[in-house]
Amino acid sequence: MTVSLSPWDAIIGYLKSAGVRHLFGLPSDDLQIISSLPSSGMDFILCKDQRNAVFMAAGYALTTNQMSVCVVGKGPALSNTLTGLLEAKNLGAPVLLLALGTGGDKLGTRSFQEADQISLVKPLVKWAYRVEHVDRLVWAMERAAFLAINGAPGPVYIELPENLMDQSVPIGFQPAPPERLSCSPSLRELDAAWGIIETARKPLILVGGGMKSGNSDVIERFANQHGAALFATASGRSAVDEEHELFCGVAGLYTDISLRRIWEESDVVITLGSRLEETATFEWDILLQDTPLIQVNVELEDFAHEYKGVKVLGDGYAAVEQWLERRGQEPDGVWLETIRSCKEKAFSQRAVYLEKLKKTPGIHVPELLEMIQTELPENLVLLQENGLQDMWSYFYPYFRFAAGSLSIVPSDQTSLGFGAAAALGASVATKCPVVALVGDGAFNLFSPDFITAVQYRIPVIYLVLNNGGYGWLQNQMNYKHLSGQSFPFVSETAKTGMQIPQYEFVESLVIRSKEEARGQLQLAWEKYQENKLVVVEVYADLADVHEKISHVYGDFPLYEQQASKN
Repeated sequence: MTVSLSPWDAIIGYLKSAGVRHLFGLPSDDLQIISSLPSSGMDFILCKDQRNAVFMAAGYALTTNQMSVCVVGKGPALSNTLTGLLEAKNLGAPVLLLALGTGGDKLGTRSFQEADQISLVKPLVKWAYRVEHVDRLVWAMERAAFLAINGAPGPVYIELPENLMDQSVPIGFQPAPPERLSCSPSLRELDAAWGIIETARKPLILVGGGMKSGNSDVIERFANQHGAALFATASGRSAVDEEHELFCGVAGLYTDISLRRIWEESDVVITLGSRLEETATFEWDILLQDTPLIQVNVELEDFAHEYKGVKVLGDGYAAVEQWLERRGQEPDGVWLETIRSCKEKAFSQRAVYLEKLKKTPGIHVPELLEMIQTELPENLVLLQENGLQDMWSYFYPYFRFAAGSLSIVPSDQTSLGFGAAAALGASVATKCPVVALVGDGAFNLFSPDFITAVQYRIPVIYLVLNNGGYGWLQNQMNYKHLSGQSFPFVSETAKTGMQIPQYEFVESLVIRSKEEARGQLQLAWEKYQENKLVVVEVYADLADVHEKISHVYGDFPLYEQQASKN
C-alpha cells in the first residue's frame, strides 16, 4: 500500500531511520518543518546565526562520527552558511545541509530572495542536489547521507524548492539508513609501500584527521612493532594516545623545536588520512628533502603530489592492519634512543619555561594548560580556535590528549568563531565534559548564539583568553614595527572586562593571576557538574606567544633558519 506524506514528514522520517536525533539551524518562513517534529522525538536546536548553526552541526558530527543535519531558509539564509560549509569540507565533517529554494515556477523572475544556490554551495560540498520532483526526495536523502559518511566524510547539500514542499510524497517502501562501507587498499600498493617500510630504520608515522573515525590501538601497535615516531596533524590530534612513549607531537608548523631532529633523520614518513595542508608540511622542503613519503588516503584528490614515494588508496586502518601481519625487522635501538632523548629535551625545556613563568606576574597560557590537564577530567572534549594565545595548546608537550579525550580544532581555513560555536554541538552530542579554549575575538563573533546555549541549557566551559581584540594581527603589527599606525587591533578598553549576559544557567568567573587560576578552574568544574554554562574570562598578555610563532611573516611564522638570524 502506498502512503502519501508531506515532504517534511518524509524527510524527518528518513532522518529518524538514519539515527539522527538533533537538528540545528533556523527554518524558512513557512515553518512547515515545525508540524513534522513533535512525533519524531527529535530536538531542533534553533540558532540565531546560520553560520554558527553549521559550526554546531560540524561539532556534533565530529564528536559522534555520524552525520549531523542543519536546516535553513533560502537566499541570504543559505549564503550565511557558506563559511560553515567551507570549514566542514576541510574538516571532513559529515553535515547534511537542507535549504529551501525558489520554486521552479518562479525561477528567473526575480522572485523574493531568489539566488543560484547550487552554484554557491557546489564547490564546498561533496554533492549538491536540487529536488525537482517529489518522487526524488527520499532518493536524494538516502544518497546524500551515504555520500556524507563514506569515503572521506564531508558536507552534502539538498535544496528543497518552495513549490515542492506543498506537494505530497508517495512512500511505498521503507527508507534505508545509510551503510558505512570500507575501502581496503590493493595488494600491489601495499606491497610497494612495504618494500620501503621493511627496510626503514628510522620510520615516522603522521596521523591525520581522516584517522579519527577509528577507535582501535592499531596505529600504536604498528608504531611499537617498527619503532616509529608518532606525530599527528593539528586536526588528527586525539586519534592516538598522546601519552604513548613514541608520540612526539604535532607536525609542521607546530613541531616543538626539540623534536625537529626526528624529522631531519627519519628515512621514511608514513602519512595516514591527511591531505598534507600547508600547516602540516611547514618546513618539509628543508626537513624532508630526500625522504620517501608513503601516503594513505581514501580519496584520490587528498593525495599531495609534491613528494616522491608511494600512494596507497584505501582506508588507513586497513592498510596498517595488513602491514602489522607482515612483521618486518626489529625496531632500531639507536632510533628509539633518538626519539626518547628528543622527547626528554622537549619536556625538560617545557619544565624550565614553566618555572620561569612562575616568577612573572599574571597568568600565562602554558600555566593554564597545565592546570587544565590536572584539574579537569582526562576524557574531556577540547574545542579550540587558532588564535595567537590559544595556539599554545597546539604545541606538544604543553598539552597532551590522553586516550579517551577528543580534540576538535578548525581546519586550515581557521574560521574565526568555529570552536566557540562547535562546542555547543559537541556538548549536545556527548556526556563527556566539553571545554572550549577560545580568544575574545572568536567568542564575540559567536555571541549571537550565546543565548542558544542558555535556552537549550547546553553546558560548556568556555575559557576565553582576553587579550583585548585580535591578537594575531596586533602581534604582526608590532613585529613589523608598525605600532605607530592608527589600527588598534587590540585595546585596553576592550580588555577591561567582557560583558557576559547574566542568567541563572550561566556562571561567570575571572582569572587575572596564577594565584587564583587553579581555584577558579576547580570552581568552573564544580559549576559545570551542576549543569551550568561556565564562562571563565582569562586575562591574557599579548606577549604570551610560543617561540615558534614570535617571528611572523604574513599568515605564517618565518622558517626556523630565518628566525634565528633575526
